Amino acid sequence: DVVLPRNFLLPINTVNRFFPGVTREASTGRNLTAVASPKATRSVIYTNSDTSKKVTITVDEYLTASAASSAYQEAVSKSKTVPGFKPMAAEDLGENGFVGTVTQEGETHVGVGALHGTIIVGATLAGYDPTPENTAKLISLTHEEQRVVTAAMTRNRVK
Repeated sequence: DVVLPRNFLLPINTVNRFFPGVTREASTGRNLTAVASPKATRSVIYTNSDTSKKVTITVDEYLTASAASSAYQEAVSKSKTVPGFKPMAAEDLGENGFVGTVTQEGETHVGVGALHGTIIVGATLAGYDPTPENTAKLISLTHEEQRVVTAAMTRNRVK
């Protein structure tokens, strides 16, 4: 139940650059959706003023790259079993990236997952249309998050 430090996730001003309507951090803490047994996690939900639009970013750190890969494959498999789930093209994420969308109870979610060594980064939109533009922004946001995680891990190793 270790929570990664807050500096492992993007600040609101960066999220706002990609999704201008998102103006506040609604909650942060452990990633309750992490699969398998991560060493540490963090989740942040950013919203607009009336919470009708949400951007969620998650980071899960595993002890080994093998454990992270197994957890990532499990997460992808679970996503594919959600009723109404549709995979989307994710060429900008590379072979260890995954994008999909699902609409349930009138709300559409677009989710991205990416595996990088011992880290799984996830990002989800809720309340946004699953347009190619929004999906591209979510993928770019995921890349930006990966840069933040890499920098935070490097700083923590140097201490």
